[in-house]
Amino acid sequence: MSAQYSVNPIPHSWFGHLYHRNANALEITAEGISFVPTQSLFLSRLPLTNLEHVSWQQLDHPPLFSASLLGSLLSFTASGVSYQIPFLSYFARSHFKHQVELLWALSHEQALYDLIARIEKAISKRYLRQSLLAKMSSRIAREYRRWFPWSASVELPPKTRAALTQLHHFYHWKNAHVEHLREDYIQSQLVAFADFFDSVESNPLTDKQRRACIIDDDNNLLLAGAGTGKTSVMVGRAGYLVASGQAKADDILLLAYGTKAAKEMDLRIKHKLGTADIKASTFHSLGLKIITEVEGVKPSLSAWVNDEPAKDKWVHDRLETLIENESYRKHLFDYFSRYYYVEKSPFEFSTEGEYFEYLHDNDIRSLKGERVKSFGELYIANWLFSNGIEYQYEAKYEYDVSTLEFRQYQPDFYLPQYNVYIEYYGIDSANNTAPYIDNAAYLASMAWKRQLHQKQQTNCIELFYYQHKKNQLINKLEQALTVFKVNYSPLPDDAILATLYELGRVTELAKLFSQLIGLYKAACVDKTGLQRIFSQAADPQQARKAFQLLQPILQLYQEYLSATGDIDFEDMIAKALAYLQSGQYVSPWRYIMVDEFQDISEPRARLVRALRDSRSKTSSSETSLFCVGDDWQAIYRFSGADVSLTTQFAQYFGQTSETHLDLTFRFNNRIGEVASAFVTKNPHQLNKEVHSLIQVVDPAISILRRGVNERARQDEPSANALVQALNALSVHVAKASATSTTEPSTKSITKPTVYLLARFWFQLPDKDLLRQLNAQYPMLSIECLSFHASKGKEADYVVILGLTQGIHGFPSQKITPPLLDAFLPQAEAFQFAEERRLFYVALTRAKHRVYVLADMTNVSPFVVELIQQPYNVELNEFSTSLVQTLFEQIKCARCTTGTLTARTGKFSSFLSCSHFPLCDHQEAGCDLCGSPMTRKRTNGFAVCLDEHCGHIAPLCNLCGADMSLRESARGTFWGCKNYRGNSVPSCSNTIDTATISFKSKPHQKLKQPRDTTLPKPRQKV
Repeated sequence: MSAQYSVNPIPHSWFGHLYHRNANALEITAEGISFVPTQSLFLSRLPLTNLEHVSWQQLDHPPLFSASLLGSLLSFTASGVSYQIPFLSYFARSHFKHQVELLWALSHEQALYDLIARIEKAISKRYLRQSLLAKMSSRIAREYRRWFPWSASVELPPKTRAALTQLHHFYHWKNAHVEHLREDYIQSQLVAFADFFDSVESNPLTDKQRRACIIDDDNNLLLAGAGTGKTSVMVGRAGYLVASGQAKADDILLLAYGTKAAKEMDLRIKHKLGTADIKASTFHSLGLKIITEVEGVKPSLSAWVNDEPAKDKWVHDRLETLIENESYRKHLFDYFSRYYYVEKSPFEFSTEGEYFEYLHDNDIRSLKGERVKSFGELYIANWLFSNGIEYQYEAKYEYDVSTLEFRQYQPDFYLPQYNVYIEYYGIDSANNTAPYIDNAAYLASMAWKRQLHQKQQTNCIELFYYQHKKNQLINKLEQALTVFKVNYSPLPDDAILATLYELGRVTELAKLFSQLIGLYKAACVDKTGLQRIFSQAADPQQARKAFQLLQPILQLYQEYLSATGDIDFEDMIAKALAYLQSGQYVSPWRYIMVDEFQDISEPRARLVRALRDSRSKTSSSETSLFCVGDDWQAIYRFSGADVSLTTQFAQYFGQTSETHLDLTFRFNNRIGEVASAFVTKNPHQLNKEVHSLIQVVDPAISILRRGVNERARQDEPSANALVQALNALSVHVAKASATSTTEPSTKSITKPTVYLLARFWFQLPDKDLLRQLNAQYPMLSIECLSFHASKGKEADYVVILGLTQGIHGFPSQKITPPLLDAFLPQAEAFQFAEERRLFYVALTRAKHRVYVLADMTNVSPFVVELIQQPYNVELNEFSTSLVQTLFEQIKCARCTTGTLTARTGKFSSFLSCSHFPLCDHQEAGCDLCGSPMTRKRTNGFAVCLDEHCGHIAPLCNLCGADMSLRESARGTFWGCKNYRGNSVPSCSNTIDTATISFKSKPHQKLKQPRDTTLPKPRQKV
């Protein structure tokens, strides 16, 4: 080419000749463009006075010819500077364009070949990460702009044309092309490392497990369902990275939760991979390592790091010391008296039962320990107590006004020293009651009480809900008490403190503060951030009051650490993060793997992200992040875990490749179907399918419905629900053993394992009872675990206990203290989201069968859901009583959410609400057999639930109360049970028996129903 194009001059145009003596303006050579010196050359910005030669290598693109009236114009960019050469021959473009483009191409073709080769090597030798794709796309686009579109019209060598075809293909990559390239790589690795994946674990890895090991984007999230073998992937991926030459052992950082989990991972890797060079680390040991390397000395760890009870005790001791300060003590008393509970208005609830449940589940009690029925009553009681005014809560009225149908009147408060009653009425300033209360009946009751006090000339102070809402309640009480010359004698501080200690509130507060110390330090908030936290709390005022008490302890805590030179867990994470962000520490790891990612807190996630990003500042090699988790098993929000970091992973870490493990080796398909459907009622859970290796036909979750003191059958008087479940389980084990196809000589001697699980430890058998059960069932290995402690474990069978409502119910409805809740990750909008996941964890611990024990008279709503919604559960394995079967039809007529429970009084048996004493509704039950009556079957009638009895009684069409048969001179009639004679309120409605038609005679004598736990027939008075 150099001989052919040794010298090719381009002359001036006629206009250029007027100003230039040289005939030619420039010369085209194989090496580049040479210029004839002239004063008439112009640069777009600078004159070309000193430019003599430009090589083709200096040109970013081939020079461009354009026409003008005064001659052709040559434009080009050399070393980033733009030039224009005017007044060239009018034929310059037609004579020299292709020649110039070809010479430029010949000079740049090697760079093109090299780029194509690098790209082809990259996409064949490694997984195409998003970061690499971005870099390649940028380089491809730049090269594409250099060659296109002009190269299409130039005769180029075949090799160059082939390279340009490939470049054109790269430039027009679509998502489908990228995914195809990645899939080609995965398939090649599956073939190349088939033997490794076959043997790395006891059983060959599944296809999805293998793919999870190979896929290597910048950010990788593996969603692994319960029992799907996530640990096998952690081990397999680490081994694959080393075996494939992509990493050395010290390139891999494996993060586990807790020292125990890290050690278990180390043992698994050593056993499966045959190396001790890959080690798992906890987040705290990682923080310690970073701090040590930066500071050159290993920091001293606080003894509390591994001794939480010691930390709790220190906080408790500091709190006791602070209480000795009068000002602090005053704030403490004020907090316990007015801000200890999260107040909710009765007007916020749709039923009275829901309000009672809130009061009960959060154990709303006065400073004297009494369970009260409203927050207004709570503040009245606490004020009376603190001021030394003796009172009785709901004492019986001094005059007997009880009737056959109505109990004795009990005013809210009674001051015995002054013979003064106090009534707190739940009405607003417009005389409205909460929506679920009969307003007319309530106002009539108020009128009756006023009339009674007036008649008996007893003193009664009336206080109202609207006064409480206006913060006038205590002032109104004080004013009223002065009329009766009530003397105040504020209790000594020691007496109030003694009461607080007796109720356990000081200890409880110290425990809360101990937990808050870590959460507060981890949040790293300034004053503005702290105020924002307060404003977002469920009860901002309560949160501020609690922090006012916490602040001095925070200061003492940090002063203690400074004096001893120690750091705690939060310091380890915070200091390590600061060193990474400042560049004082650069991560040496190219592969970061995090186990149990659904349990991660935001500070830890921040540390992981900083580790990933630190290498990019100093190294061309990007770090790959691989996180394994299951958002369905996120159950640790109370310790700071934030499930949204998993469900919104890409928003926090950037574009992510998400893979799934959907084949569980643990539980059968019937357990999996129920558990999966149950947890995905929450639409915020990530949508994934979990299939079971073990397939069975019949339901594998059996619900045993039995009361606490209820017998199973007459021939088994001592068999409670747990024993019944274990008996049935033993039968299953025996049948499974009998039908096993394993040869007798090879049968495993390992006993089937049974987990007894409950939400709280105290709901489980103690050590003595557990020993008895293991002795009673020698063919089983029985163990007790809480739901949380069972996570990550598995057993052949599971028995779930403690599925009740109430303060220790499940799901737990106890309100988290607002200050604690404010420092925890934001709660999900879906009700009981975490408790629902916790039940999923409990269900999925079992391989073969789950037994759910439930007393339907006080049952968890989760059990009700399992029974009433289309879950495939077994309801007929065990016999059950009438009350257990028809539990929904014996709801309390007053509060609507409580269940009527059989109780025995001094003279008779009766049914009362499970919310007692908050709800004091009572019923006599069926007049014939004592069974519960339901109002839900026939409009206007109460029907006996015992099908062998069938007694029917009308309901009052005026007030809705039960009616009973009564005698008069003219015969029998139905009379309202709310009849009080001349007393107010009273209902005198009657119904003639002749006007009512019954399917069965109301006084028909029937045989005693078969074995039930219903109360005996009520005695006639």
